Amino acid sequence: MNDIASISSALGQTGLGLPEPQPAQTAAGGFGELLQTSLDRFARTQTDADRAVENLTLGGNTDIHSTMIAVEKAGIALEMALQVRNKLLNAYETLMRQQI
Repeated sequence: MNDIASISSALGQTGLGLPEPQPAQTAAGGFGELLQTSLDRFARTQTDADRAVENLTLGGNTDIHSTMIAVEKAGIALEMALQVRNKLLNAYETLMRQQI
């Protein structure tokens, strides 16, 4: 276990962009907070894409490239949110089928 911590800290120091290990969160808010922040980030991505398209159609200072990038980011975020929802639903259904 110590090897993993030393490797991850070494990778973090080299600037590879890997996140630093976080301490374990409490069971009360860990998963719920993670899910909420992910949904907030998804909503922000969708809003940014809407603003970029609106700004482009109104003749604002946005070029077509940045607008298309924002729209593609929103599309990818939507696909990922759907996949996460499907996995969560599948896990729930699996739990419900288990015998007690």
